Amino acid sequence: MSDSVRTNIFIAHTPLQNFIASKIVKQYFNDSGINNMLYTTVAWKNKEHFNSYHFINKNSFFSKTVNTYMAKKEIGRILKSRPCNLFIPHTSALLDNYFFYSFPREKYGVRINFYYEGILYFYEYHEPFIPKVHLKRKWFALLCGFVYKRNPTIFPEDSSGIYKIYSILPEFTIGPAEKITKVSILEEDYIGKENCALIIGGKPKALDNSEMISLYELMIQKILSNKRIDKIYFKGHHADQTTNFEDANKGLLKVDDITQNSPVEEVIARYKPSLVVSYPSSALVSLKSMYEDKIEISSYYIDEKKEHLNKLWPIFEKLQIQLTLI
Repeated sequence: MSDSVRTNIFIAHTPLQNFIASKIVKQYFNDSGINNMLYTTVAWKNKEHFNSYHFINKNSFFSKTVNTYMAKKEIGRILKSRPCNLFIPHTSALLDNYFFYSFPREKYGVRINFYYEGILYFYEYHEPFIPKVHLKRKWFALLCGFVYKRNPTIFPEDSSGIYKIYSILPEFTIGPAEKITKVSILEEDYIGKENCALIIGGKPKALDNSEMISLYELMIQKILSNKRIDKIYFKGHHADQTTNFEDANKGLLKVDDITQNSPVEEVIARYKPSLVVSYPSSALVSLKSMYEDKIEISSYYIDEKKEHLNKLWPIFEKLQIQLTLI
């Protein structure tokens, strides 16, 4: 049966997943006769491409349990009632795990599609086993009426049960080439402000505080060398409690701290920097794919720990993301 007569149901858990889902709909399922539905645990403003939008509120134990159960029940009812394409980013989250491993999708002709969720699409990632997290998932799953099935390979790219894989970089995406479909996230109309820079901070687990301070010092020097920049924003990680940036800055830059639990894509759309400096991460891959040369992206890392970048380095080279090792 053609995809054009199927209902498309997207399950999302992060702002990036909301964003990618909307791009897939816009590029492949934007005809008026197609029913596109989004179920997400993160509120999303730009939902005009979806016929229906369902926010799964997880603010408390009670709301998470009830709303996840109701979403499972409602999605299941739809899948049983009509031909559907189901889109999930991985099999780790509760709903994704249920519909991939437990729901009788073959019986109802449901096509399972995976869509881009960062670097785990580029290599055989194995989710580490954390007892506390696993027990929590098992407990919530039981409350929602199913048994959570743990598989460390949360992107089972070689599974015969996968219909298509949507990725922003097909050439780096693992899985059967005939199943991989490119989704463009290019923002063609972006115009950055020449006087504006964004520092993306945080603390990778592999780096100690002194190493992170050294990276920040290079980022600061990069900004100081550009005389046009007089508006600087710092977006740290909301879980980072260190003073590494303050220790490196020492008042050299006047910075607006906009650290919050918001995606960097949303921050860039709001403040429109022309320069982004950061340590290497898969977020920079997304940014480069979105803005290409409209934003200058410079990243910094410790030379003796560069083996941590083995998965990212080929992609950085392909996209021409600047990387300085110290």
